[in-house]
Amino acid sequence: MLRHLIAFPTLALALAAGADRPIKVVLVGDSTVNDEGGWGPGFRASFGPEIQVANLALNGRSSKSFRDEGAWAKVLPEKPDFVLLQFGHNDVPGKGPERETDPATTYRANLERYVEEIRATGATPVLITSIVRRNFDAQGKFKPDSLVPYAEAVRRLAVERKVALIDLYTLTREQAERLGPQGSEALGRLDDQGKPDRTHLGPKGQTEIGTIAAKEFARVAPAASASLHELVAWRNAIRQPAAWYSGTEASRIADNLLLYQRDIGGWDKNIDMALALGPRDRAGIEKQQRDPAAHSTIDNDATYTQLRYLARVFTATNQAPFQAAFRRGLEYLLKAQYPNGGWPQFYPLRDGYWSHITYNDDAMVGVLELLRDIAQRKPEFVFLGDADRARAQQAIDKAVECILKTQVVQDGKLTVWCAQHDERTLAPAKARAYELPSLSGNESVGIVRFLMGIEHPSPQVVRAIEAAVAWFRASLIKGILVKAVAAPGTPKGSDNIVIADPAAPPLWARFYELGTNRPIFCGRDSIVKYSMSEIEYERRNGYRWYVDRPAGLLDTDYPEWLRKRRP
Repeated sequence: MLRHLIAFPTLALALAAGADRPIKVVLVGDSTVNDEGGWGPGFRASFGPEIQVANLALNGRSSKSFRDEGAWAKVLPEKPDFVLLQFGHNDVPGKGPERETDPATTYRANLERYVEEIRATGATPVLITSIVRRNFDAQGKFKPDSLVPYAEAVRRLAVERKVALIDLYTLTREQAERLGPQGSEALGRLDDQGKPDRTHLGPKGQTEIGTIAAKEFARVAPAASASLHELVAWRNAIRQPAAWYSGTEASRIADNLLLYQRDIGGWDKNIDMALALGPRDRAGIEKQQRDPAAHSTIDNDATYTQLRYLARVFTATNQAPFQAAFRRGLEYLLKAQYPNGGWPQFYPLRDGYWSHITYNDDAMVGVLELLRDIAQRKPEFVFLGDADRARAQQAIDKAVECILKTQVVQDGKLTVWCAQHDERTLAPAKARAYELPSLSGNESVGIVRFLMGIEHPSPQVVRAIEAAVAWFRASLIKGILVKAVAAPGTPKGSDNIVIADPAAPPLWARFYELGTNRPIFCGRDSIVKYSMSEIEYERRNGYRWYVDRPAGLLDTDYPEWLRKRRP
């Protein structure tokens, strides 16, 4: 099936005209193209400033009504180099006589007329087939929709009139079939009734399908490829080479961080803050910015990762808003610290376990590593002054005191830490129903590694490290392996079980019982079990009950720490 035509003279002419100025691209279509629920934001974000995108697509328009209602009259005065045309969703039967068209006659005629008028101005038309409706049958098989004949009409017109073609219908159908019902649903958003919208796009769909459209446009208009860049997911944004942070994509994501930052200075968690955003989503995020009840947290790498990112982009670009946002975030972290040196998971404080001192998922350690890099004047933080570094060091010193005080003592011996400690008594504390007061075989690793990074450790710090290392050595588990085995009829089709394997590398339990040091497991009933098999399927397969993280601490980090301390 033909997806795009490349070597047309009109493309070369249009690009030559834009050689000494930005290439102007106008998007024309319906709500699946525009910035509110269409792929426009991802398309725009995929290009640098050499490509200027004006999205004139409108909700509810068909190839007929877009002209009849006067929207087309605004397109050519934009003096575009390219006009990208995608209709179909509102041309289908059932949309009413003011919008409906026949794919073989009136729909084709409308598109052909647009093409001729674009060409008459010296601009280049690009035809685009409609994106699919993401519908599946009861067996999870993709269901072709009423757009099929409209997509075929566009393909035929492109061939017969030698118009560049982007076949988004085929590409988005392949995408939907690859993702399946659940994955495809993530591309959309909920409608006003709270039901999945399988036609329009949410931020994830806008970004991913916009990226597809951008890559296809760069293919049919090769000179645009010089401005095309990959969109980076938030989870990867902090892992880019140093030169990347001075580029267009880095600044685009930093602009997003300014939007997501709460007025109090922190950020929420579990959000892909690199997604391309349209006006609807931006308005919703701006409203959350001002909401005093909106969450700000250090959980799941939040806030301290945003600060690292902003520091890198500011250092590379010297854009003042990024520095201002960083400083607000730093103030947030310093303000959130308890007088005893610990940090809560959320600040402002929330009732419940969220107010506990939080080592879980290395939350507090992540903050401390950021502050240490500030105090040590690492390259991305050189814009900060001596007073900032002094405040960072003061916060670290208080936190180290907290860490030493919260190290659990059993039978007169220092051991390790709980994943969270009571913010008043400093005792090990419960978090979620299946996270009981215990000794952590996972989070304690991050704490020890942080302590090992202290350049001139006190005797108390050295003792804490040595005791924790001894506990890890005494608590390792040999001869078992956690394996996912086939389990037909279960939600995941598999089940995690523990099997005997004499050759298996050492493991540690996520949690050890206080007092007995026995590995413990717990479901949502909060009842302690001593075997993973005893807890319910959902928790057994939705949580990591055994870890191998301490192995690196014992085999690599601790020997290296000892070597550095030798006279």
